Amino acid sequence: MKNLLLSAVIASAALFSTSCSSDDDGPRPNQDPAPAIAVATQGTWRITNFEDNGIDKTADYAGFNFTFNNENVIAVDGNGQTITGSWSIVSDDDFDVPEDSNLDFNIFFQEPASFRPLNEDWDIATYSETRIELQDLDDDGPSDYLVLERN
Repeated sequence: MKNLLLSAVIASAALFSTSCSSDDDGPRPNQDPAPAIAVATQGTWRITNFEDNGIDKTADYAGFNFTFNNENVIAVDGNGQTITGSWSIVSDDDFDVPEDSNLDFNIFFQEPASFRPLNEDWDIATYSETRIELQDLDDDGPSDYLVLERN
């Protein structure tokens, strides 16, 4: 009887350990942020889509050009204004659904208040030489999306 019970416990443990995928259980390996940083620091960018809590706020940033420099300063020029903020791209090991690049694009503006909605540790969904797609997914409400395109 003991052998039968021990065999059942071992079989259950073996079944459980093979049915769980390591992809679902823990963090994914960190991704090197250097290629994304190299893309962001080339040229100037404009916002072509910004949805904040389900509200399209793209027009609020029309006419502004964003430059992400190597010292982690964002320089924004346009509409007779010059605005500065900070930025960084760092690797994260969070398991995001839908899956993203495993990189966070952090943006912060102290002033003006109209630029604070951009403050976020955005997940980089995709990026290329001409387009960066960012997202902040919310499980219980509208998500935020930000798309930057190179000028």
